[in-house]
Amino acid sequence: SSGINAEYGYTNAILLGVFLFAVSGTLLLKGNSLDFLYKWKYWAITSMFIMFAMTSGQMWLHIRGAPFAHVDRASGRTSFIHGGSNMMFVAESYIVAVVNGIICFGFILMADAPKDPNNPNSKYMAYGGLGLVVVFFSILLAIFRLKHRAYPYSLLF
Repeated sequence: SSGINAEYGYTNAILLGVFLFAVSGTLLLKGNSLDFLYKWKYWAITSMFIMFAMTSGQMWLHIRGAPFAHVDRASGRTSFIHGGSNMMFVAESYIVAVVNGIICFGFILMADAPKDPNNPNSKYMAYGGLGLVVVFFSILLAIFRLKHRAYPYSLLF
């Protein structure tokens, strides 16, 4: 017969099993105390991790099956950031996600600093947050300029 023999991918079934195992284990260990589901910090951190993964290009890389990095055969140099605007490496998305996370942490430091004006460290928290935002936003702009060579703006780098 001329039927098509296609391999069945077990990845989705395995991931579903791992997810169900994790949920079952959490319910078993926590018992009747599921108060962690009502804590806003849990949901805030979870949504921030999802946001950083999606805005860094992780979904695009998953769909396209991009390589982790590129090793130049002639020089042996490893490139973690692709020079063109139509391609991206997995390592580049990790870098962008970490830089975005540090920028977000800087904004959180600046936002939490004025909550306790009697704390002598609140001024240092605000300055530290501002420093993180300025330095890592400059790094983000530098990465963007590597990908789009005609982009004229920069902050520090």
